Amino acid sequence: MAGSTDPIIGIENWSALAKDAPIDGIISLFQNSGNSFSLTLDETLKQSKILHVYFMLDSAGKIEFFVIPAASDVKGKSVFSSNLPISQLGASKTTINNDNNNELITWIDNWCNQTLRDAWLMKVTQAAQVLVIHTSDFTVNDNHECYLALKPNTNPNINNQYALDLVVQNTSTGNYLNAMVQSPEGTIGYADMARPVPPYDNGVNSDTAESDFGILESL
Repeated sequence: MAGSTDPIIGIENWSALAKDAPIDGIISLFQNSGNSFSLTLDETLKQSKILHVYFMLDSAGKIEFFVIPAASDVKGKSVFSSNLPISQLGASKTTINNDNNNELITWIDNWCNQTLRDAWLMKVTQAAQVLVIHTSDFTVNDNHECYLALKPNTNPNINNQYALDLVVQNTSTGNYLNAMVQSPEGTIGYADMARPVPPYDNGVNSDTAESDFGILESL
């Protein structure tokens, strides 16, 4: 769904809340929102390879997401375009039957658990403003339901039991896009579907350096 107003306003609204700690305003927003949004990529977005999915807050206090190719996220460049999608976070939370003990479903359920989610947020000093996702496993013109999820944190530099990710399902095929990987120790797990920013990674080959997010630099 294309937005009718400049997304910068919505991103600024979210950013004002995200930089405060504790982030009480965001805790309340998530308590009163759903847990997923829809994303359909056309050929241009698919070919962009990396997308920046910005959190937004509209004038009615509803959470939305603005999607822009990473290569177009340039400081000082207008990002208003009817061709760039804005997706709304659903109004109610959806849980999924997990008779097979699917780890991905557990992550979705973690997000829907208010006690767990609120405890995680209370330890967050700066909320994510962008989700960085790769488009390789998306199918052009298929709808993909993107579920906010809390997975076990494996980053020793982050003092929190859980970490934010997305679980993405192609609603046409029913398949989940999250890829399984094997660690050097032989443990089977899932690769990151989305990289929350901040924190930034200013390494030489990183695609999440601070300079990669022109919209945030422009705020």
